[in-house]
Amino acid sequence: MKTYELMTIGKASLGEDGAKTLSATVNSLIVTLKGKLVDENTMGKRKFAYEINHDKEGFYNLMHFEMDPAVLEKFKEKLNREVGLVRYLITAL
Repeated sequence: MKTYELMTIGKASLGEDGAKTLSATVNSLIVTLKGKLVDENTMGKRKFAYEINHDKEGFYNLMHFEMDPAVLEKFKEKLNREVGLVRYLITAL
């Protein structure tokens, strides 16, 4: 198992409750793929430095998790299918 950091940005149109639901969905994806959530920091709604798909702000969430590197590509594929997710970045720690 390797430790990773995941930064996600949810659409502002989701609202506070929708952002929490998106975070819970990402958490369940990690657990489903036999990973382990270590830490989570919800940063709330913030403005973007530049416009992304006509949006000017979004909900930021930072997670630390452990996962087998062989499963990481499958995790990325599932993240790409999430409708409310504007952007994400996974970094190995």
